Amino acid sequence: MKIFCEYCGSELKNTDEECPNCGAKNPQFQRTVKGTPKTIEELKAFCDSKGLKLDKMHIHIGEDFKQPKAFGIYKNEQNGHFVVYKNKANGQRAIRYDGTDEAYAVNELYLKIKDLLNDAKAATSGRPSSSTRRPAPKKTPVLYYIICIFFLIVIVGALVYACIAAMIDKRYNGYYEHRGTTYYRHGSYWYEYDEDTESWSSTGDMSSKIDREEEFIGNDYDNDIDAQEFPVDDYSSDWESDDDWDSDDDYDWDDSYDDYDFGGGGDWDSDWHIDIMRYL
Repeated sequence: MKIFCEYCGSELKNTDEECPNCGAKNPQFQRTVKGTPKTIEELKAFCDSKGLKLDKMHIHIGEDFKQPKAFGIYKNEQNGHFVVYKNKANGQRAIRYDGTDEAYAVNELYLKIKDLLNDAKAATSGRPSSSTRRPAPKKTPVLYYIICIFFLIVIVGALVYACIAAMIDKRYNGYYEHRGTTYYRHGSYWYEYDEDTESWSSTGDMSSKIDREEEFIGNDYDNDIDAQEFPVDDYSSDWESDDDWDSDDDYDWDDSYDDYDFGGGGDWDSDWHIDIMRYL
């Protein structure tokens, strides 16, 4: 079945989160695949069936865990939202997702569990024994240095381009007033303010609906904005996740990494990040 962008008419795949032509959100985007957990209870049962040691992995399913160094998911009974979070080493909480889509939220933590297991596998595989002799050092060919310099130039060029693009786009991250509702754009994500609950919640892409020149209020919060201040520090616009898992049939859910320190081996000072290159 072919699907098309609602805004520019370009053909899309159901695995495209955004239109590659105009950048609009794909309402038929399929983030999860068949057989993956889609509720908190299903995720609990799934991890139990794989024998995963969630406490050792610092994973808390269905619990608003407050201590440092933890990943988790729970349902906020006050507003019905599903919250996916990471507690950093200093106790600060970074929010991965806060919304009403339970399957989406569960999939975020599901992917993180895979990522943690991959880290453990990489850290515990191929370790040389204490009796292994080191081979004699080999001379590095000149071509190696040439290739390294070439890739260094490419990387620096890409970083410069990204910085310029971010500076151009920076003014559009901030507060908007559209048809009586206050919105906040953070990276590629949009959030809507609910005056009744006095809280922010994720919403669909508003890029094509909001006039960025006329309805843009500003980047910084002030008392003239008819909403609570958006908690920028709790959200990250550069979090990435993997959308290309076709099947779990061949994935090794081995939990036998008793000598791996999940608490000490991870980067607990940064926001939640999943290495998308690992899955390509």
